[in-house]
Amino acid sequence: MNDTRELEGKLIKLVPMEAEHKAELIEVLGNPHIWEFTWRKITSREQVAQLIDTALGNMQKGGELPYVMIDKASGRIAGTSRIMHLDLTHRNAEIGCTWISPEFWRTAVNTESKSLLLHHCFEELGLIRVNFTVVGDNFRSQKAVERIGAVKEGVLRKHRITSGGDVVNNVLYSIIDDEWPAVKANLNYLLNVKYS
Repeated sequence: MNDTRELEGKLIKLVPMEAEHKAELIEVLGNPHIWEFTWRKITSREQVAQLIDTALGNMQKGGELPYVMIDKASGRIAGTSRIMHLDLTHRNAEIGCTWISPEFWRTAVNTESKSLLLHHCFEELGLIRVNFTVVGDNFRSQKAVERIGAVKEGVLRKHRITSGGDVVNNVLYSIIDDEWPAVKANLNYLLNVKYS
């Protein structure tokens, strides 16, 4: 499935990833702090380029919708996120590969991107389940997912092997369609009260 629509919020817009974004994404995602608590250990521009090429290839195959987060005030790329493992038969997907420049940490960027992606999943794609997997020791990301209202379902033990050979657990979260109205209200509250 190729979806070429932009998703627009107040502070950011999510633009479908294209090859023309590659150079700026390499700069943004080259910051080593982004990879500190992920199972990927990205240490070179070539590795970042490979991640982008993989996302673009998977989009062409129809299984992923990768987006670039554009900060509307500056016009710069703040990060990237994806709707992945998209299964329209069973109406579920995962939101992941969310990598944001540290410059935009603790701002509304991540919250608004999640709001836009979840709205797209539940209200435009008609999904009934969206899940997130977070590395077991990435407590900052776990708190961020919990803060928007995702339900912790459990731990996927020994779920990933890092490039350095370490075996890591992932924590599985989900939001289902019955929960979306409350999650949407919470996201609106966070965006309109906390970040306004």
